[in-house]
Amino acid sequence: MAMKTTRPQLNASKRWNEKNKARKNYLAKRSMARSYCRVATKEDLTALIAFANTELAERFPV
Repeated sequence: MAMKTTRPQLNASKRWNEKNKARKNYLAKRSMARSYCRVATKEDLTALIAFANTELAERFPV
C-alpha cells in the first residue's frame, strides 16, 4: 500500500523549497557528486581528487 502525501505536507514542502532554493540546489549537487563517485573509474576519482585539492587550496588557504 502506497503512502499518500497530504495536501498540507505538499504545501509545506513547496514553501520550504521556495525559501531554501540555495540549500536545495546544494543538496542536489552533493547527491549527484556522491552518486558519481560510486560509479567513477580509478582515473576519474584520481582526477577528481586532484581537482578537489586545488579547489581546497584556492578557496581555503592556510
